[in-house]
Amino acid sequence: MIKRITTLVLLIGSVWGQNCTANDGTDGVELWGECYSIENTTGLDLSYIGVTGEIPPEIGNLINLSSLILKENQFSGIIPPEIGSLTNLINLDLGGNQLSGEIPPEIGLLTNLNILDLAGNQLAGTIPPEIGELENLTELELGGNLITGLIPPEIGELESLTFLHLEYNQFTGPIPSEISNLSNLVWLNFVHNQLTGEIPESICDLNMNWSDPNNFNISENQLCPPYPDCIAVYTGEQDTSGCDQVSIIDETLPITYKLYNAYPNPFNPTTQIKYDLPEDAMVSITIYDMMGRQ
Repeated sequence: MIKRITTLVLLIGSVWGQNCTANDGTDGVELWGECYSIENTTGLDLSYIGVTGEIPPEIGNLINLSSLILKENQFSGIIPPEIGSLTNLINLDLGGNQLSGEIPPEIGLLTNLNILDLAGNQLAGTIPPEIGELENLTELELGGNLITGLIPPEIGELESLTFLHLEYNQFTGPIPSEISNLSNLVWLNFVHNQLTGEIPESICDLNMNWSDPNNFNISENQLCPPYPDCIAVYTGEQDTSGCDQVSIIDETLPITYKLYNAYPNPFNPTTQIKYDLPEDAMVSITIYDMMGRQ
C-alpha cells in the first residue's frame, strides 16, 4: 500500500494549550461546558442529547480517545481537521447531525479505526483517497449525505471491511473493480446514487448473500446490462436509458443478440436503437408497438 503523508496544522495555544484542570487533577480541555482530562479521557459519548453548534477544534486535544460518539444531535459546520490528531480512535460516530463541508483528508490518519459513521449529515465533495489508509476499518457508513464524484478505488484497500453503506448520495461513474478485494464484505448498499457503466464481473468474487436486499442493494442507479451472473436478478430498478441498447452475445457469428430497454419513452417521442456488427451483413429489424402489433 502506498502511504500518503497528510500534514495536520496544529493551532498551538488555542488548540493544544491547557485551559482547565480536570476533576482528577490533570490538565484538561473545556468542551461543551465540561473539563475533560487530556490524559485520562478515553471515551466520550454525547449522543441523543440535543447538542448544537460546531464540533470545536479543541477536540483534537483528547489524544487518548478510543471512542468518540456524537451521533443524533444538531452539530453543524465542518468536521474539524484536528480530528486527525485522535490516532487512538477505534470508533468515530458523528451520524445524524447537520455537518457540512467535505470529509477532511486527515481522516486517513486514524489508522486504528474500526468504525467510521458519518451517515445522515449534509457532507458534500468527494471521498478523500486517504480513506484507503484505514486498513483496520470494518464498518464504513456514509449514507444519506450529498457526497459526489467517483467511489474511489482506494476503497478496495479496506480489506477488513464487512459493512459498506454509501446509499442516498450523488456518486457517479462505475463501481470500481477494486471492490472485489473486500473479501470480508457482508453488507453493501449503493442505493439511490447516479452510478453508471457496467458492473465489474469481479464482484462475483465476493461471498455475499446476493438475494437479501438487506445485505446487497444497488438499486436506483443507472448501471448497464449485461449484469454479472451472480447478481443478474438482484440489481433492482436501474435507469438504463443511457446504456447501449443492443448487446452482441456472439461476436463471431452475430446471430444471437439482445435489445435492452428498447421501448419508447412516453416522455420522449424518439427512441434510439444502437446495433453493431463485427462485419458487413444484411440486418432486418421488426418493430412492434406496446400492443404487440407489427
